[in-house]
Amino acid sequence: MPVLSHVHHLFNADQCQAYIHTLRWKDRPLQCPRCQSHHIGRWGTYQYRPGCTRSWCHGCKRTFNDLTATLLHRRQRSLSHWILATFLLCLACASRRIAREVGVHIRTSYRWCWWLRNAALSYEMHRQLAGTVEADDLYHTAGNKGQRPGGGTKSLGRQARGRRKKREPGRGHYDKDRPAIIAWISRQGAVVIQATRDFTVKTVQKAADLAVQAGSQLYTDSASSYRAVKGYVHEYVNHTKKEYARGDVHENRAECLFSLLKPYLRVFRGVSKYNLPGYVGFF
Repeated sequence: MPVLSHVHHLFNADQCQAYIHTLRWKDRPLQCPRCQSHHIGRWGTYQYRPGCTRSWCHGCKRTFNDLTATLLHRRQRSLSHWILATFLLCLACASRRIAREVGVHIRTSYRWCWWLRNAALSYEMHRQLAGTVEADDLYHTAGNKGQRPGGGTKSLGRQARGRRKKREPGRGHYDKDRPAIIAWISRQGAVVIQATRDFTVKTVQKAADLAVQAGSQLYTDSASSYRAVKGYVHEYVNHTKKEYARGDVHENRAECLFSLLKPYLRVFRGVSKYNLPGYVGFF
């Protein structure tokens, strides 16, 4: 039996709308999402959306609500469905499980998961770390799950996919179905995880410029791509010489993060390399 039939009494439409209102505005005054004006007036409610209040902007002469310019704007499903789907996605549930629990079609569930993961990824792209930052890399096996060998939509009648994908020796690469994942962890608590095509010097330098503020303290291992990074106070430990910590110089937090990321990705029984950045960003 779907979970929604059991938990519907825990929240109703008014409570969901009040939660969205608190989550978006918090202690800030109402502001028009289009022209950023604070000259706002009340403009009634919606008959088809209980609890959602409408506001009038005197600047751009248009109405808006708490969902305007968000992922949930003008969606036909209720907020209860979206909040439950987000909750199940945070529990690492697959799209088929979410479709069964929420009561929607599998294509609708897949589309919702794709939207939510890429919305989380957009926040990752605009976050920069400062202070003392650790970095580490990981190669994750990700192929063309659900697609033709050359990409595109899934073809009917294709051969069964193997249970395990064979790994090629050496460093991973996007074309080898083993893209790189780079984790940047600030010792103040913030985290940025990026899925890249390869692990070359140019790729790592670009990833560092996006994730870490210039002049920050950077601790990594002795990989050549890290040692060539410029613009940071860089120190590293040499794992080939059995050196894993030298005072405050270590990357243990980044390695511990990957110990949580691996089982999170393992639940989905294979991830497409095209969707890997969304999975990593949501994590």
